[in-house]
Amino acid sequence: MSAERERLELLKATADEIAASLPVWDGEMPAVLVNIVDPVTRQLLDHRFVSAAALPGRKRLRLVEEAS
Repeated sequence: MSAERERLELLKATADEIAASLPVWDGEMPAVLVNIVDPVTRQLLDHRFVSAAALPGRKRLRLVEEAS
């Protein structure tokens, strides 16, 4: 197995763990869109809407303006 393929598999497993640990958005409260991105390729791995009030503290959250 190539080093890049191994890195991607490990990264996707980590992204799955992060996504599973995020609180589910109830559709009512204000939400935050959380994107999980490969830091090397900048490829989007996953995204979730998360209740803004229940969002756990994360070291690497970055606010991105809504695209028009």
